[in-house]
Amino acid sequence: MSDVVHATPVLIERGPPELQERNTWVGVRLLVSSTVFLFLPFVFGYLYLASLNTSRLWKPAGVKGPLGWGLAIMLTLVASAGLAAWARAELARGRERASRWLALVALAVGIASLVLQGFEYARLGFGPADGGFASVFAGWTGVFALTVLGAMVWLEMILAAAFRNGSRAPGSSQADLDAVGFYLTFLAGLGALMFAFLYLL
Repeated sequence: MSDVVHATPVLIERGPPELQERNTWVGVRLLVSSTVFLFLPFVFGYLYLASLNTSRLWKPAGVKGPLGWGLAIMLTLVASAGLAAWARAELARGRERASRWLALVALAVGIASLVLQGFEYARLGFGPADGGFASVFAGWTGVFALTVLGAMVWLEMILAAAFRNGSRAPGSSQADLDAVGFYLTFLAGLGALMFAFLYLL
């Protein structure tokens, strides 16, 4: 006689949709605040090192952020955030198909900003050891590119769920698209601030 162990099914109770929406919104606000604290040291480092300018090594001759590349990176990121906001509006109107395709274009444009960042690094002409500005530039733009990459991965996961299961699937609701769109808008503003510091000042 053999003992057969029957596994009892595990029941996972889903919370009400409005609770998930509230949790998602609170989560994205916490993400924004933590991202602000992530980039505050770069702002402080820039202002502190520029004001000291020890041995005039803050920004030696020939060390300057390439304006054209910086402008292209910022504009593609702003376009990605704008397309994500448009996708949010389309989904709110019930146009799920248009929303998905707009979000897909937003993802492609966001990835294009990362590709442009790679091209900028390849043609930069200075490295992080070439003065205070160069080290802040390399650190700030590198961490920012990783942050944008994380946002693009998040958008891709929402898109994959939406294309596979429709907007009613977990992870592809209006609240999810609102959250990632809000974060991308914040990143676009942060990118404009970075552009002003590293390419214009």
